[in-house]
Amino acid sequence: MTKKNTKTILIDTDLGDDVDDAAAIIMALNSPELEIMGITTVYQNTYKRAEMVMDLCKQYGRTDIPIYAGYGTPLIERPVHEESPIQYEILNKGVHYNPKTDIDAVDFIIQSVRDNPELIIVAMGAMTNLGLAFHRAPEIMKNVQIIAMGGMFTSSAPEWNLLCDPEAARIVMDFSESLTMFGLDVTKYCLIQEELLDSLFSNKSERMMYYRNGIEIFKEKTGYPVTFHDVLLIAYLIDPSIVELKQSDFTIELSGTSTRGAIVFKVNAYEIHSKTDRNFRYATKMDEAKFRDLVIKRIS
Repeated sequence: MTKKNTKTILIDTDLGDDVDDAAAIIMALNSPELEIMGITTVYQNTYKRAEMVMDLCKQYGRTDIPIYAGYGTPLIERPVHEESPIQYEILNKGVHYNPKTDIDAVDFIIQSVRDNPELIIVAMGAMTNLGLAFHRAPEIMKNVQIIAMGGMFTSSAPEWNLLCDPEAARIVMDFSESLTMFGLDVTKYCLIQEELLDSLFSNKSERMMYYRNGIEIFKEKTGYPVTFHDVLLIAYLIDPSIVELKQSDFTIELSGTSTRGAIVFKVNAYEIHSKTDRNFRYATKMDEAKFRDLVIKRIS
């Protein structure tokens, strides 16, 4: 039973490549304001991603959370070679997990929404699983609250999560009645400097050293900086004042050499203050100090 004032969430994640998904899940696990009722994986080798989610949850003693491997292939693209996630070697050699298979991940999402009217879906990757859920059960899915990392709202450039499966994202945006997006133009300010990373690992706990190992693998293989894009979604659920939101109506472009996967506004551009009745919102600004303070308190 959900505790009073607790938000029940279902996380859909592509954990295993960038390091922000794991940090977001860690923050959620450490936050009494949130109850994780399940986790599904998306994009390419979802089975291995599910193994990694199970291994992470095990570090926090949460082997009770149902974890399902979702769909890895975009809705209309040709199948791609399912490479192992970048950080897959973090699993000890010979260690394997068995994600749940009683139903598939998409049906698990649909069932979870049906059984929990107040459920919030936290989408941290491509929207393949969600697009399929809306296709199978549009009447059940249409009212669920979704918060997602994806898109850019101050540029016509496509963003990775949406570009990985634009058709799935289009289905979600066409049929959803409650969607809040956190675009790259805001989440890029979630860059984590080395001094903040050092403070997170100061206590040298076993589980934080486990996470640090994943960060080192990521940095060695990609050379990219550590940016907690997906963590902003969890931070917002804990403290909504961290983010400023603007209501609008938007969709996703499905064609164009440079714009496939890009966000397109559907409001009247001739109006000074465009209005929409649709419950779509996107982040316009974040409080970096509040965000980093919450990171220090909840990622450990």
